[in-house]
Amino acid sequence: MSMKRRIQSLILAGALALSLALPAAASGYSDLPESHWAYSDLMEASQLGIIQGVGNGQMAPSATMSWGQFLTMLTRTFAAEAYQSATGDGLAWDQAGYAAAVESGLLREEDTLPVSPESLGGDISRQDAAVLLYNALPEDAWEHYYVWGETQDPSALSDWNDMDPLHQQAVSGLAELGIINGKSDGSFGCTDSIQRCDGTVLVMRVLEVVDSCLRYEEKDITVRILDAQSGQAILPDQQMSSRVGEYLSSLPYQLEQDALKYYNYNWSASQVSQVSSACSTYTLYYTPMTQAQREETDFWERVDQGLASYEDYWKQDFWLKFQGENERKYELLFGDATKRRFSSQEEASAAMTTITIPVWKLSNGTKVSSTLSLSIHSAIAEDVKAIFTEIYNDPEQFPIHDIGGYSWRGDSATGEHNCGTAIDINANENYQVRDGQALVGSLWQPGSNPYSIAPDSSVVRIFAEHGWSWGGDAWAGSSDASQGYHDYMHFSYMGM
Repeated sequence: MSMKRRIQSLILAGALALSLALPAAASGYSDLPESHWAYSDLMEASQLGIIQGVGNGQMAPSATMSWGQFLTMLTRTFAAEAYQSATGDGLAWDQAGYAAAVESGLLREEDTLPVSPESLGGDISRQDAAVLLYNALPEDAWEHYYVWGETQDPSALSDWNDMDPLHQQAVSGLAELGIINGKSDGSFGCTDSIQRCDGTVLVMRVLEVVDSCLRYEEKDITVRILDAQSGQAILPDQQMSSRVGEYLSSLPYQLEQDALKYYNYNWSASQVSQVSSACSTYTLYYTPMTQAQREETDFWERVDQGLASYEDYWKQDFWLKFQGENERKYELLFGDATKRRFSSQEEASAAMTTITIPVWKLSNGTKVSSTLSLSIHSAIAEDVKAIFTEIYNDPEQFPIHDIGGYSWRGDSATGEHNCGTAIDINANENYQVRDGQALVGSLWQPGSNPYSIAPDSSVVRIFAEHGWSWGGDAWAGSSDASQGYHDYMHFSYMGM
């Protein structure tokens, strides 16, 4: 059997035999924002057990990668059985990576790469990493893998002639498959050290090619179904047969559906979208439905049972607890399913009421019980009281030092403060920002400033359960302050 065929067999055998590592926490890493260019690859690699964080909830994407780290990542991905065998023999993680790479043929003696069991702590260069990645590719990769778009002409790289034939062959082969590109200065950077983010992205690109070549190969997998909020198992681990390339979102249809009745699949937490040759255990995260979603699910069951009709759907009160605007909310607020705003300040003022809510405040670093008052639309006054009572009773005891509700901001204003359906909390510490530039307030520092509202805070969760949207992520794809428009202080009943 040829070296490349042997590697391909090891990939499949290893994937069938074991799970490489436990997945990363669904919450991600503090130093890896969604805006990072390698975010998707790093998170998917983390979930597959290919790479792990460095501790303290960090990934260190820009740190240089050592030979030991790269060989370990490579063999976890393409020679998992050999890697597990080496660790089972008592070898340290980096020594196990080296031994597994030698056994599987990823690291060949004839390549004379500058590494030994004694030098695994040294940085690996881009050209040496290219050789290892090239060795991981199946022989038929160039025949079966379709490359979209133009690829790099390796001979045009400014340092092409600085590489010997071994490294040129590897770089050329990887470039032909669209796995590698030159640097912005026109070079390959052949002797440059490789960063954790770069190394992981390259491994994931090679894995994509390998998975493409192994597509539809049968494999036995274990599926873990976890609650995305609590991390607890919803079902016992499920053993099932699958195929490389099968979408993970389709797997729950084979599971016990009643147990998942009140859950929604959370792809963003699960990260991995398809079954890969590099992993046999997958964690699928499900988010518990809100009360409104549960009531909607129950409504459709009643329809199926003949106890309700489709015509009743738009009249259901669960619409009052869904985020965003809808006709049922209009009817509640304005008495008319087609009306979206008050016609005048006089009309709006007449619909308001002042409520007093319980809050926690900080006094010399200690949380003390207090109250605050705000003006709000009378139709949702009791709901707002309930929201802040839940926030007050939550173990987080989020502190609130200022709050704003109804405020007429002109006849042409389109925001919900005119309607008494918007609330601002701790305005200075939860600023309004566009593309990183503050518009109102001074900062937003969740995790370090106690008054800043974190995306996973009890405040965001409880408001959402009552059908309110958070300005931190309502108008942008994420809560990343550097991109798009965010209003972290703002909660709105109709999502505006």
